[in-house]
Amino acid sequence: MTTSTQWQRTLDAVVELAEEIARLAPDCADRAVQIVRLIRAVDPPDRELEGDALAVDDVLDGPDVGPLRRSRPADLA
Repeated sequence: MTTSTQWQRTLDAVVELAEEIARLAPDCADRAVQIVRLIRAVDPPDRELEGDALAVDDVLDGPDVGPLRRSRPADLA
């Protein structure tokens, strides 16, 4: 997987979480929308810097981090 793909996967996960926060906590919806706007404004990583980047997979695949490691609240499962 390329760094650009990892970057997009991470952004998609943040947007998904922000949208979920907005649905579950309407009083936080404005903040969640701000998060989504900020994430959508983020530029992809420079191709030149990809070789110097940290191993994003190592960070995202930690036990409590990353789009595939999220747990749903008990009342939604």
